Amino acid sequence: MVNEISERVEQLFPSLQKQRRDLHKYAESGWLEFRTSTLVADRLEKLGYSLQLGKEVIDAESRMGLPSAAVLAEQEQRALEQGAIARWMPHFSGGFTGIVATLNTGRPGPVMGFRVDMDALDLCEVLEDGHRPFREGFASANNGMMHACGHDGHTTIGLGLAEVLMQMRDQLCGTIKLIFQPAEEGTRGAKSMVEAGVVDDVQYFTAVHIGTGVPANHIVCGNDTFMATTKLDVH
Repeated sequence: MVNEISERVEQLFPSLQKQRRDLHKYAESGWLEFRTSTLVADRLEKLGYSLQLGKEVIDAESRMGLPSAAVLAEQEQRALEQGAIARWMPHFSGGFTGIVATLNTGRPGPVMGFRVDMDALDLCEVLEDGHRPFREGFASANNGMMHACGHDGHTTIGLGLAEVLMQMRDQLCGTIKLIFQPAEEGTRGAKSMVEAGVVDDVQYFTAVHIGTGVPANHIVCGNDTFMATTKLDVH
């Protein structure tokens, strides 16, 4: 099975690279991931996942650091101008930019949760030829927002995983929940999704982060404070 997974991932590489660079170019900060969420939801629906969106997976009162209504409206409009898919926008409007995609294999087994985050940092990207994203045309187009922590990569990994899992669903058992979390920076988004009950039924849970200092083609696993010490623990 490992070889089959590797082959499928290799086949997906060109499309995943294109996806990641698109997300990098249109970086969106926490609770403002409108374009990102519409693209993710649309792709997951096309793959055949059962979706829960927006207020179904975000507890409104538990959101921390929510931008003003004016900023939310302004960023929603910009997202539409930058290619957000309009039919999905009502689900996420007002800063409810969370998604849970579920694959029920129809065979007995545990409920497994896999979380990726989607938000950018409130930083300005370097716009100089020495910076590869700028040189190759995918530096952030949104001033003051930049994927400097790799969440564009995390979201893309989640979408790649979604595709591989669906391709191999006949070999799987149990239920798999793919959680696309907004507002990870500042430890905000996880709380609102936990309070909404997203992980209440999850028996095995993991989250992904692109690590610094980890060799290519290697994975490091931990069950405590790997990469950060201020994240919300889910038990």
